[in-house]
Amino acid sequence: MKKEDLTVPAIFAEAIGMILGIVYIGLQIYYGIVYKVAPYKFICNIAGVVLIYVGLSLVSCQPEKINRLPKEVCVGKVRKYSIRMIRLVKLVFIIGLMVPCVGDVIGIELKDAYSLLVIAAILVITVFYEYRIIQLLRNDHHDQGQP
Repeated sequence: MKKEDLTVPAIFAEAIGMILGIVYIGLQIYYGIVYKVAPYKFICNIAGVVLIYVGLSLVSCQPEKINRLPKEVCVGKVRKYSIRMIRLVKLVFIIGLMVPCVGDVIGIELKDAYSLLVIAAILVITVFYEYRIIQLLRNDHHDQGQP
């Protein structure tokens, strides 16, 4: 990741995501022990979250891979929007997992619609930033005098 991609809000968002991820893993272990859940179930939950989080983190290091853009095109605002989109998706993902996990630990069951709300939030973030990126790419394409 380039040094200029690491702004204070970006570092703050990454730190929150990592802390929440560690807390999630701890809560999964706690929940598994207290409620005598089969170890493979909470290990699978933890492995899934770790793989998705690491995958999103790796993609944020090379944001041009998101839209299969050449490195020369993925600069400026296009790069900034791509990285911001990944960070927000990662943060919504981990927060979306934390809420029901905390609810399970304190004995509150969330409605099924909660998962749909998290998915909708991720989709809204993705569509918003992809739309902005497409607009920027189209404007650059027209500014270069190409039809």
